[in-house]
Amino acid sequence: MKTFFESRLAVPFYLLIMVSCPFTACVADAPLKQRIEREEEVRSVINREPRFSMRGPLAPVSFDALSDRELFETDIWERRSELRRGIEDNISFFDSPAAIDAYQRAATVPLDPKLVRASLERFKYLLVTAKNSDDLRRYLQQEFQLYRSIGFDGGGKVKFTGYFQPVYKASRIRTDLFTYPVFRKPTDFEKWAGVHPTRVALEGFDGRSGSLKGTELAWFKSRYEAFMIHVQGSAILEFPDGQTTAIGFAAGTNHPFRGVSRSFLKKHNVAWGNLSSLFNSQPDLLDQELSRNNRFIFFKELDSPHPQGSLGVPVRPKQSIATDKLKLPPGAIGVIRTLIPRQDTAGQLRLQKKATLVLDQDTGSAIKGPGRVDLFMGTGEDAQREANMVFSQGELYYLLLKDRV
Repeated sequence: MKTFFESRLAVPFYLLIMVSCPFTACVADAPLKQRIEREEEVRSVINREPRFSMRGPLAPVSFDALSDRELFETDIWERRSELRRGIEDNISFFDSPAAIDAYQRAATVPLDPKLVRASLERFKYLLVTAKNSDDLRRYLQQEFQLYRSIGFDGGGKVKFTGYFQPVYKASRIRTDLFTYPVFRKPTDFEKWAGVHPTRVALEGFDGRSGSLKGTELAWFKSRYEAFMIHVQGSAILEFPDGQTTAIGFAAGTNHPFRGVSRSFLKKHNVAWGNLSSLFNSQPDLLDQELSRNNRFIFFKELDSPHPQGSLGVPVRPKQSIATDKLKLPPGAIGVIRTLIPRQDTAGQLRLQKKATLVLDQDTGSAIKGPGRVDLFMGTGEDAQREANMVFSQGELYYLLLKDRV
């Protein structure tokens, strides 16, 4: 059974490589040299002294930190029904023992599950009873305190990436076309002691042999597709007979994730956005890289096609975020401000700096510390394109009731 802290691998596509680019000027087609230079600049920033006085990952700030226009965007009122459903899902999380366990582990002092739940319930009430957006804005400012994550630098800077749920053609049996599997959790997995077997031991160097033979859940056309399901943590599968099913995280080995190195990118003169073309045209390169990454994920079929986060509730496009639940409050209402893809009047995707309300509903192996956020972008190819664009720096805030802090 999946515990709260066993979630999808949640490695955004950008973390398949060991290159970071948190600056807003960095987008998918930025030259590799520029991205590496920005990474070195970020590393120098991380060592600076924190500028917040509160100890811990969150610091109270004035609502002046965000303008009315930014914090209370016009579409909040238009999407209040969707927000209400997400809030109701998070409230249900606090009815589970996992919530108590999560907050016992978390470092979000002085926050506790009662405070976060009360904030959710009050926010939901205001969404239902407020007469208009101005009414909602006034009540939120009167009743809620704004907290800002201290970020990766102690001064509130946060790195944002995006993730998505892929849709792939698949087969329940191996065929000449579908030859690369993903696997169910072994029946004796809970008895595995010590360091778990390596990726090569489990699935073979080529991804088609190894000790897991006989536990295949589904088969795919390419190893890259199978690995991307490991990366994103869930997928919709379309079978030849017209049936579809969803699969998601069941368990993972205790090895750390290792991404594609910068030296690999330089050697092959490829940017992260073109890795899929490179690996699909030269699958032997993917075999070599995966043999160095011993983190391995097992999957299970899901009752619902909607992907679930680590809270056990559905994640929703551009509303759900993944964070480090040891540092930040599980289930809380958040506000992010960063570059997010939006369609312009011509229907083209453009990155726009925008603040939007979100719900903290997921986590991931590569999402560590108060300076990392992964934004769920949805399902399918369009969502993948948008997720690949989310690669910037921004800010993360939380809304919590004043009189309960």
